[in-house]
Order: sequence, then C-alpha cells, then structure tokens
Amino acid sequence: MDNEKTVMLREIALQPDFVRDNIDEMLTYMRSVVADRDPGSLQHGFMIGCGDSYCAAIAVRQFMMKATGRLVEAVEALEFSRYLVEDLPANSFVFGVSNSGTVSRTIEGVRLARAKGAWTFAVTVSAENKLAQAAETLIRVNATPNIKELPNGTRVVTPGTVTYTASMLGLYVAAIAIGERIGHLDAAASKVLVEELHATAEAMRAADASTAALAREIAASFTPDRHTVFVGGGPNYATAYFAMAKWFESLTRPAHLSQLEEWAHEHYFMTRSNVDTFIILPPGPGRIRGLEQARAAREMESRVIIIAEEADAEARAAADIFFAMPTGIREVLTPFVYKLVFEYLSCEISKVQNVAFLGFNDRRRQEVNFRQIFHSAEMA
Repeated sequence: MDNEKTVMLREIALQPDFVRDNIDEMLTYMRSVVADRDPGSLQHGFMIGCGDSYCAAIAVRQFMMKATGRLVEAVEALEFSRYLVEDLPANSFVFGVSNSGTVSRTIEGVRLARAKGAWTFAVTVSAENKLAQAAETLIRVNATPNIKELPNGTRVVTPGTVTYTASMLGLYVAAIAIGERIGHLDAAASKVLVEELHATAEAMRAADASTAALAREIAASFTPDRHTVFVGGGPNYATAYFAMAKWFESLTRPAHLSQLEEWAHEHYFMTRSNVDTFIILPPGPGRIRGLEQARAAREMESRVIIIAEEADAEARAAADIFFAMPTGIREVLTPFVYKLVFEYLSCEISKVQNVAFLGFNDRRRQEVNFRQIFHSAEMA
C-alpha cells in the first residue's frame, strides 16, 4: 500500500515541470491542425467527459469562451451522447476528454457527434486507443496513466493528478489555437495567454512545498467520523468537484460537492461542528460570496478551510485553516494550482488511515468498476 502513496506523491510533485515542458509543443501541434480549417465551421463548442475529464471541461470552459469568442459548454458524456447530440447544431466542434481513451460514454459521444458532422477532437494519451480512432483529430497529452506497472512488476492504480492536469492543458492550448484561427485572438493577445500558462506552471511550483507541508500537518485531524463539503464556483466549481472525487478515490468515503451559491440553499442545513467546509476562493466575481458563506459556516461551528491568495487577509481571517496560494494568477487559470491542496491532502489522509486507493485491494471491486467504465454497451 505504501507504493501507491509514494507514486501519487511523486506524480503530484512533477506537475509544474509537466505543464512547463508541454505548453509550446502542444500549441504548435494544435496550430497546425486548425490551420486549414474553415473558421466558419467553428461556431458551437462542447467538451465532454466523465470523472476527472468532465472536471477538466468545467475548469476550462470560461477560458475557452474568452479565447474563442464562442459559447462553449462542458457536458457530462452521457448527457451529451444520450440527450444532446441528436440536436447538435451545425458547425459544432466537440472535444472528447479521456486520458485512457477507453471510456465507453466518451467514445460514444464523440462517435455520434462526428456522425452529425461535428469536428471531433480526442484529448487523450495515444493515437491507438478507441477514443482517438473515433475522433477526427487527436490532441495527444503526454501524461502517465492512472493504471501503471512499477519496475518490480507491481501494478498500481492511483487517483488522477497529472492526468487531470494534462487534460486541462490540452483544452487550454486548443482554446488558444482555435481563438487564433477564428481571428478572435491577435498575435499580441495570444502571446499574453501563452505567457500566462508558463507563469501558471511556476505558480504551481511555488505552491507545492507549503501545500504539501500543511497537508501532512493536518491530515490526522480528518477523522472518519467527520463530514466534508467542497464549495467552489466558476472555474473552481471544477476544483471542488475534483476534490470530491479525490476523497472518493483516496479515502473511499462520502463527501459533498456544492456550487458556491447553492451552499446556503442546501448544504448549510447539514453544517455543524463535525463538518469540514472547504471553500475555494480565488480572486474573482465569486470571492465576496465565498467570504459570506465561510463566515456563515463558522457561525454554524463548522471547521472552515479556505484556499485563497496569500495576501487575502479577509479570507485568512475567515478560515480555521488557510492554504496560501501565489498571487497574480487570473481566476481562469487557478484550477491548475488550487487543486494541489486536495491531491496532497487526500493522499496524506489515506496514508494516516491506511486506506487502499479506490478500495482496489478488493479485486472484485476493481473488476466491477472497470466493467462499468470501459466495457459499457454503446449506442448504435
């Protein structure tokens, strides 16, 4: 069991280098594949996926809309393939996101969208997998798989970390290339966005050590009798969703997801002293509402954990535990950085409580899960 924790911690730590080393290569490739495309064929955007891949789509949605000037929707793969694709508008472009490229629902959605005339992209690790073969265009992401074999032959399955980062990065660079091709981004605007992506890699590096240290320090306090709620809005609704997924995968126990506004309408009523309320609070339009929610949660005696800019004195004062993030990152790029809290913390809690990742020490649990994800019947 120690092997899986060591592997996950190593993969979390390598993410800043992964982003830095892949931006330019991926962008060059994306520019080449859109160069000959009629810009008029890029009118309506969709990003589809399941699990972390769906989170990646939510995280990138606002950035892609601003970069392209197009309405772009993040849609869970089944909702797209079973309910939306039959009414797909003309001149749509669809990104199917799956690190493994073997997720049945995402493959199905891409295949059906392509049959409707959409330009389909596979955001995945290999040209050989089923998703890449179903799509018209491959956006290859150079991530290690979540299912891997160690040099000693041991097979390890870890919660997604660098795979999630890779999926987001593929979508971010695609947004820039499409924005350029449409004419929404001129050379100067594009240069700024690329520089911001490189700066975000350095922000990830700057946040890494202090985040890891605080996660180790507080991990033992997240005992199994406590309840957990993750609250986020805008691009960081994705981060809250991703955090919930890491709790499921690393700790195999329930957790709750709340949109930033909806907390007051729903999760407030379960908030009391045995509840940990995480609030993701980057600079942006949702910040003031997040502070209101944090103060209300503390009034209800919840332990409040806030992830915000280091210089945000109001956020620090509203928190029982404060994860300080580097300043100067635009909100649309903070999902790269703020997610580190949940990667490190879920892994450290799992270590303290000796919980096997995903419950896969039970072989039958793994077999049933893989059947449900990778071998589900697809619609014709």
